[in-house]
Amino acid sequence: MKMRIIIPVSIFFIGLVIWILSTNKKMMEDKLEQSMIVNTTIPVITESPRFSRLNNDIMLNGTIIPDKEVFILSKAEGICIHKYKKTGDRVQKGDAIIQIENTVLKKSLTIAQADYAKFLKDIQRYQSLQTQGAVSQQELESSQMSLREMEEHITNLKDQIENTTIVAPSSGIISKTFVEEGQLVTTGGEVAHIISGSELKLQVNATEEDVLKISKNRKVKIQVPSLENESFSGIVDIIAPKANNLHFYTIDIKLEGIDESLKPGMYANVNIQPLEKETQQIIISRKAIVGGLKRPYLFIVKNGKAYKRSVQSGFYNDREIEIKSGISIDDVVVNSGQINLTDGVPVSILNKQD
Repeated sequence: MKMRIIIPVSIFFIGLVIWILSTNKKMMEDKLEQSMIVNTTIPVITESPRFSRLNNDIMLNGTIIPDKEVFILSKAEGICIHKYKKTGDRVQKGDAIIQIENTVLKKSLTIAQADYAKFLKDIQRYQSLQTQGAVSQQELESSQMSLREMEEHITNLKDQIENTTIVAPSSGIISKTFVEEGQLVTTGGEVAHIISGSELKLQVNATEEDVLKISKNRKVKIQVPSLENESFSGIVDIIAPKANNLHFYTIDIKLEGIDESLKPGMYANVNIQPLEKETQQIIISRKAIVGGLKRPYLFIVKNGKAYKRSVQSGFYNDREIEIKSGISIDDVVVNSGQINLTDGVPVSILNKQD
């Protein structure tokens, strides 16, 4: 009798264990399936594009220089015996700056002029004798040629003597001198610099990237740190057509409304607004861009999946970038997690607003 009772009870417990194990297996399979589903989606962080103007002003710095600076070079060689002007002196056109020793040249001129007078008398005598047949035509022409050579020699000596007095070619202020009394001056050597005129300009160097955003005649704002950042207006006057050896383009900015406090050699900063800044553009985070700025693309999220979009970029700074085409203002743009994305892959948005 006891055996009859034990057997059904055992069968019941065995069935119960089998049912529990089966149920647990089903639950584990469901969890595993859910886990696999979750793991097939890639977590990303997104943002919404916005319309705005990107603050992309170009900040450059440089040195204020005179609009016109004359470099005076010596046409003669010799010892400087007198210095008439020094740095800072105001000069008028034709004023003497230095005098080079010319005693030897003057003596040579005196001798040449005496020889010329002698040649002139000889020719007059030859002309008289030639009419009498005492002097041949060839002898007369030879004397006349010698006279012309002497005239050229005298003219050359006068020019050399004149060049020993170095004068200002234009009116202005002497910004620098290079010669002192007793010093040897060489032909072609620098004597002085003259700032001619009252206009000043700021000279800056721009990268090849920035120079494309700057146009001639564009109004700019200039600040001078040494004058407590006093502001001056300016206008872009000259943009170099060719870069220098360091791949920078020289830009001259003409200053307007200047006063005596502003002087050549001062350091200054300039703020230039780039071209095409008037219209608003779609703005997104720069970190959303993949593939660099030459061939930029990004990912948008639509219906739970990521889609690749090639875009045309505009101005940019360290944090943001303008998008001219490729996305709309209503798109959801991925700005983090792009490294694992491919076109059409499912994604989960971590910063999704409920």
